Amino acid sequence: MTDAERIAALERRLRLLEDKDEIRTLRDSYHACINDSRFDEIVDLFTDDAHVKLGYLAEYRGRDEIAAGFSGMGKRERFFIKQYIHSHRIFVDGDEATGHSYLQATYGRFGVSYLVAGRYDDRYVRTPDGWRFAAMIAELDYTV
Repeated sequence: MTDAERIAALERRLRLLEDKDEIRTLRDSYHACINDSRFDEIVDLFTDDAHVKLGYLAEYRGRDEIAAGFSGMGKRERFFIKQYIHSHRIFVDGDEATGHSYLQATYGRFGVSYLVAGRYDDRYVRTPDGWRFAAMIAELDYTV
């Protein structure tokens, strides 16, 4: 292997690591917005034509619906939500990627508490502004 080939291989590996880190930051940013009640900021994490499906709770297509849907969460009276993800796996293919992560969440409203478990299946796209969600599909395993 020549020095040029070795450098090119290292650059590809570095780019992959950087891409995965940026995508993890994107997913973490979504949950930080949810957990800190910054619902109006969530829309900036998505592409213009993104699709969001939150299990049996809601489905949005495009930035306008995404913005309205998440803003509405912040307007609910006495609403509490905290989400925690783990086992986030990312598969990068050029300027597109997919990812899977598992969710544990606590919700509450009007004194009623819920425990939720599920999985997020995502599609990501590299944009001029960085990685964004093209699709976020949550499959909820149970709500207690």
